[in-house]
Amino acid sequence: MQLDFSTLSANDIYKLVSYSIFPRPIAWIVTEDEGVVNLAPFSYFAPMTSKPPVAVVSIGQKEDGSPKDTLANLLKTKKATICIANKTHADFMSKSAQPLPKSVSECAHFSIPTERIREDFPPIVQGIQAAFFVTLRETYPIQGSVTTPVFVNLEGAYYEDGIIDAGLHVTVEALGRMGKYYLIDPTYQEA
Repeated sequence: MQLDFSTLSANDIYKLVSYSIFPRPIAWIVTEDEGVVNLAPFSYFAPMTSKPPVAVVSIGQKEDGSPKDTLANLLKTKKATICIANKTHADFMSKSAQPLPKSVSECAHFSIPTERIREDFPPIVQGIQAAFFVTLRETYPIQGSVTTPVFVNLEGAYYEDGIIDAGLHVTVEALGRMGKYYLIDPTYQEA
């Protein structure tokens, strides 16, 4: 079967691509603005280069066409923390995807515990095994798209003790997306 993407809706293309290009780690992004901690998951996320260390995440818009809080905060503060969620966080991660007013913290609203590892970056979610401290590099708006690719510099990382061996191999139980399912447990489906 051949499909011509120019004849399909954005939602149909998203479903086809998200079911085909996997596993994709989920960027569970923490940003802050005026004391409000924002936490939201994004499944269009990938490393791009190692030197300099750069990753990309695509961030959509709100229903009214304005930038999602994560993008608005990142454009304003130029900093974020990207947590790599594991299966113990799957419920919290799904809840944090729900739209809330910008003035309401997902962490506070859903009782998601965080801890500040670096004073100069947003906190991490407690219990995650890996996180990246990132700064905004650039955005690359694509004409006709409601998502904006955002390139971030990986300035540093947090790793739970014991998950890196002497050869710098990391053993992390990361959640990945495979369509509407999480990769680590294919029976867990987002509500």
